[in-house]
Amino acid sequence: MSELPATNPVNASALERVLVAGDLAGLSESQRIEYYKAVCESLGLNPLTRPFEYLRLNGRLVLYATRAAADQLRAIHGISILDAKIERRDDLITVTVRGRTRDGREDVEVGVVSAAGLRNDALANAEMKALTKAKRRLTLSLAGLGWLDESEAETIPGAQRVSEPQPAPALTDEVHALRQLLAERAKELPEDSPLRAQAREAWKSGDADAMREVLVMIEGGKQDE
Repeated sequence: MSELPATNPVNASALERVLVAGDLAGLSESQRIEYYKAVCESLGLNPLTRPFEYLRLNGRLVLYATRAAADQLRAIHGISILDAKIERRDDLITVTVRGRTRDGREDVEVGVVSAAGLRNDALANAEMKALTKAKRRLTLSLAGLGWLDESEAETIPGAQRVSEPQPAPALTDEVHALRQLLAERAKELPEDSPLRAQAREAWKSGDADAMREVLVMIEGGKQDE
C-alpha cells in the first residue's frame, strides 16, 4: 500500500494549447482536474460547487462559468448592480446593466434574447433570462474574466456540454497522517491477515473514522499475540 500516484506533468505542447487557444482537449483527465482546481484557487472559488463546466466548442474543449461562479465572484469582488434597462425591439429583448465593484470600478454589459412569437409568461421568462445574462456578463467582466457564461453557452450553435469528473475534496493533514500510519501498520501484518484487506479499503476510502477503527483492531491483535 503506497501513496496515490502523482499527477502526470502537463507537456509543453498541451500547455501551449491551453494558454494560447484555451483548448483543454490535449490534457489527460487528471491534468484537467488539476487545471480546474488551479483556476478555482486563483479566483478564490470553491471547486466543490462546480463553478465551471466543460463545453466542446468548434473542436475545442473549454470551460464556461456557471451560476455558482457568478454568485461567488459577485460576493468576492463586492459587485452590485446599479441600474438595469430593458428594451424590446425587432423581436429582441435587450437588457443593459451597470454595476460597480467595492473598490469603485464600474462597467456596463448587455444581455440579448429572442422574443419572437412569445407572449405572457413566455415573454416574461425571456426578459428574466436576458436580465440574468446581462448580470452574469457584467460580473465576469468586472472580475476580469473573459469566460463564456452558462446562459451564453446554451445559445451557441453546435456547442455541446461535456460531462467531466469534478475535483475531489482536498485531503486534510489528519487523513494524510492516518493513511501513512495505516500503511506502515498494515505492512507488519501477515499476508493472509483479513485486516490487510480491511486496511486497504479504509486507506482507499480516506475515511478518518474507518482508518482509526482498523488501526485499533490491528493494535488489539498485536496485544493478543
